[in-house]
Amino acid sequence: MPRGDEYVSPQSGMPSFFTSHHMPCPECGASVSAFEHDQHACDPARLLEFRLFQLRDEVHGFEAGLRDYLASPHGRFSQWLAERERKHEPGGR
Repeated sequence: MPRGDEYVSPQSGMPSFFTSHHMPCPECGASVSAFEHDQHACDPARLLEFRLFQLRDEVHGFEAGLRDYLASPHGRFSQWLAERERKHEPGGR
């Protein structure tokens, strides 16, 4: 017999033993109590960390693409030109 706080599956009528009173916030990933979900405010630092985590594959792909570009003849020329322009600016080395 299920207790009052257990979830009962509509298909089997049996209680589920893996219920959670906490769910991740879809915006920041923080574990939020189901009872406090409406009052939850995402911490800006956690929100940034969670979004960077979600974009980790794209960040890695960008870094690999940039590394490949900078190793190419066109990329090496761009680096040389940028350094040359930087040196000719007022206050440049």
